[in-house]
Amino acid sequence: MFTGIFVTLGVVVFFQILARMLISHSGSFARPLNYLSGRLATFSVIYFSVLAIYFEIVVARYTHDLNFVDFRLLLLFYVTIYLNKRSSVTIILVSSLMRIYLWGFSSGTLLFFLFTWGLYTLILGLTSISRKLELRRIYLIGLLDVFVGGMWLLFAELKLPYFGTISTSKALYNWFSFVVMNAVLEFGITHLNAEDNYLTLLSQKATTDPLTKLSNYLAFKEEFASQYAKFYNLKTPLTMVAIDIDYFKRVNDDYGHLAGNVILKAIAKIILTETAKVPEAKAYRVGGEEFNILLPNMDLKQAGIFSHRIQDRVRYRIFTVNDEDLRITLSMGVAQLQTSDISANLFYERADQMLYHSKGQGRNQISLEPQQDKNS
Repeated sequence: MFTGIFVTLGVVVFFQILARMLISHSGSFARPLNYLSGRLATFSVIYFSVLAIYFEIVVARYTHDLNFVDFRLLLLFYVTIYLNKRSSVTIILVSSLMRIYLWGFSSGTLLFFLFTWGLYTLILGLTSISRKLELRRIYLIGLLDVFVGGMWLLFAELKLPYFGTISTSKALYNWFSFVVMNAVLEFGITHLNAEDNYLTLLSQKATTDPLTKLSNYLAFKEEFASQYAKFYNLKTPLTMVAIDIDYFKRVNDDYGHLAGNVILKAIAKIILTETAKVPEAKAYRVGGEEFNILLPNMDLKQAGIFSHRIQDRVRYRIFTVNDEDLRITLSMGVAQLQTSDISANLFYERADQMLYHSKGQGRNQISLEPQQDKNS
C-alpha cells in the first residue's frame, strides 16, 4: 500500500514537473494551466498513454491483473475527471490496443474491455451529475470509493477464473488500499493545483498592468527578446508598433489623474480589441502613456493598415471626462525586424525613432520606416 502511495504521487508530481517545464518553455505562468486544450492536452494524452502502456506490459509480465487493478482504476478515474472526453477516450483506446497486442482476443481481454468501458461510462455519468448539481469533487471521490469497494467484494464472491481466487479479507485490504491511495492522490493533486494557481496569480501580478490589464514592461522585455530570437533568422516578418498618447500630460494637468486613468483604460481597451483580431499579436503598456504591440508574421505594410485602424478608432471617439467631451489622438511608429538588427535593442530603437518622427511631424501621425528587404 505504501509503495502504491509513493508510485501514485510520483506519477502526478512528475507529470506536473513536465507540464511546468512545457509552460515555462513556451511562455509564462500568467495564464492558468489548461489540460483541456492546446499543448497541455496533447502532452497529457502522451504522458498517460505511456503510463497505460507501461501498466499493460507489467500486467502481461505477471499474467494477471490482480496486483495492478487499483493503479489502473486510479488512472482511469483521474484521466476521466480531469481531462476532456477526447483525451480520456484516446488514452483508454491506447490501453485497449496494447491489451490486444499483448494478450490477443482472450476471455480476459473481453472482460477487460467490458469492465473498462463500462466503468468509463459510469464515471462520465457520475461526473456529469456532480457538475450539474455543483457538488464538491470530494463527493465524487467518495462515490468512486464506494463503487470500488463493491467491485472488490463482487470479485471475491464470483471468484472469476481470470482473477483467481480472492478471499474476502484480501478484497477488503485492496479496497482499503484504494481508498488510501485515492485520498492521498486527491490531496496531492489539489495541493499541486493550488500551487499552480498561486504561481499563475503571482505571474499575473508581476507581468500585468493593474490599470489597463495589458501586459506590462517586464512582460514586454521577456517576450520581445524571445520573439526577436525566434524571428531573426526566419524569412517571416516581425513588426513592432510603438504608440504614445498625444498631449496626455495636459489631460492629467487639466482634469486630474483619475480622468487620465479613464482615458488610459479606454484606449487600452481599443488596442486590446484590435490586437485580439490578429493571431499571435500582443499589446503591452510599457510606460505612463506609452504602448507597444508585437505583430508576428505581419509585414510593414500590413502593420501600417493595422495601426491606422487603432488610430482611427481613437481619433473619432469622443471621450467623456468630468462631464466634458475630449478628443484624443495617437502618435505611432512602425518598424520591421531586419537582418541588420544584430541586437534586439536596434530593432526597438528604430520603432522608437519612428514614434518620435510622428511626434516631430505634429503628432497624430503614423510613421513607417522605409521598407527594406530583411535578407538583403
